[in-house]
Amino acid sequence: MALDDGIAEIKREIVETHNLIIKTDNLVKNLAADIRQIQKKQEAYERKYIFNSVVAYVIFVVIIFAGLYVAFDAKVGAERKEREIVEEKLKKSQADLDEVREKQAQFSRQARLAEQFLRLQKDGRDLEALSAVEGVDAKIISPAFARLLAEQVATVKTRLCERLVEEARGLSNKGDGEGALRELDRALSVQPGGTVLAKVQALRANVLLRLNRSGRAAEAFLAAFEADPKAPSSEGLLMSAGNALETSGDVPRAIEVLRRWLSEFPGSPAAAQVRARVIRLETTAASKRPAAEPAPTPANPQTPVPVPTPSPAAPATPDAPGSTPPGD
Repeated sequence: MALDDGIAEIKREIVETHNLIIKTDNLVKNLAADIRQIQKKQEAYERKYIFNSVVAYVIFVVIIFAGLYVAFDAKVGAERKEREIVEEKLKKSQADLDEVREKQAQFSRQARLAEQFLRLQKDGRDLEALSAVEGVDAKIISPAFARLLAEQVATVKTRLCERLVEEARGLSNKGDGEGALRELDRALSVQPGGTVLAKVQALRANVLLRLNRSGRAAEAFLAAFEADPKAPSSEGLLMSAGNALETSGDVPRAIEVLRRWLSEFPGSPAAAQVRARVIRLETTAASKRPAAEPAPTPANPQTPVPVPTPSPAAPATPDAPGSTPPGD
């Protein structure tokens, strides 16, 4: 019995030992599995760490390059802006230089024209001198030279007009009124001023009167008066304009001119006679106006109504002092 119990105990211990071995083996297997899992996690962590390091390095490099690019672009932009400013200044300087050159060229042209004018004036070729000076712009040349040139031009115009007036007077005395008008028109084309213009227009008015062109003569008398209203002959010029207008049949304008004569020369000895003349002209003009009466309606439409014919009025004759135009 004791042997059986011993054998049974040994078997029991063997079974327990076997179970313990199995448990130990399972524990070892579990430990090995845990170790492998830990190893895998470690490898994954290492791979992730390496990847993160690479990404961080790449990001760092990208940031560095981006910063360098921004700095470089800013530098390039500043250089480009500075270059544009320099180019703009260069263009402006070039434009200013071109403008100065153009002004210099214009001044040279004006100086040549002025020199040509002075040379022609010295040679006595007044018409050619005036034609040459027409192209001179006083704004380009110097003010002092412009004043000197203006004085010389006025002198040439006066001399030329005086010569043309003398030629016209000679032609008029010879009976060549048309030739005299041509010379006087040439004198007017010179564009004289002041006393010279008044002299030309007065002679032109007298020539036109001799040619029985009273209307144009009146305009010439008025132009002569307007050119030099303070001249001693201005009273006679304005009176002659009124006379010429009356002769041409333009009574309303003649009255207007005579009224102006009265306002310009109220203290003249002939003022009373001119007032009486204005009243007479106004009365004559009023008598010439037909009465505004409606024509009677005929009882028989086929019977015409006779229309009275107004009697012709006698033409007005200049009778006021100063009616004679200024002499040649």
